[in-house]
Amino acid sequence: MAEHYTFDTNAQGPPELIDILAMEKSATTAMDAIMQSESLVRAISGDSADFKSGLTLLLPTNEAFRRVESIPEDLELVMQRHFIPHVVSLKSMTSGTTVTSYKGSATLRFWSKNDVVYVQADERELAQVRGAGVQAGNGTYFLVDQLFV
Repeated sequence: MAEHYTFDTNAQGPPELIDILAMEKSATTAMDAIMQSESLVRAISGDSADFKSGLTLLLPTNEAFRRVESIPEDLELVMQRHFIPHVVSLKSMTSGTTVTSYKGSATLRFWSKNDVVYVQADERELAQVRGAGVQAGNGTYFLVDQLFV
C-alpha cells in the first residue's frame, strides 16, 4: 500500500490531525479511504467550516476493515459516520453521551462497562473505543474496532 500522506516537519504550532494520522500504522486503510474524500481531508487538515467546533474522529483500525465481507461502494458515507463535528471527550463518552455524526449520517451512542468504552452507530454492531484519544490542534481521534457499514 503506497503512503501518500506524510508528517509535515515544517509546521508551526500543534500538529493537525492529518499530520498525526500519517503516523498511525494501525489504521492505514481508514486513512486511504479518508484521503479519497475532499471534505474529509479538509476536516482532518483543520480547513473545514463544518468542523469549526472541533473534530472527534472514531478511526477504524485495519482489523475493522478486514472483518467486513465487502467494502461498500460509498465508502465516503461510511467514513462520515466516524466523524463527529465537535469535540467529544473520553469522560463524556463514559457517561452515556449520544451525538450525531458528520452530515447526520449516524446517531452515535456511547457508554462504558467495566472501564471499557463502547459506541454504537444507529443499530449497527458495537465498537470498542480504544485508548484515551490522541489530541491534535484541530481535534482528537480514538481507534475503534468496527467499521460503521
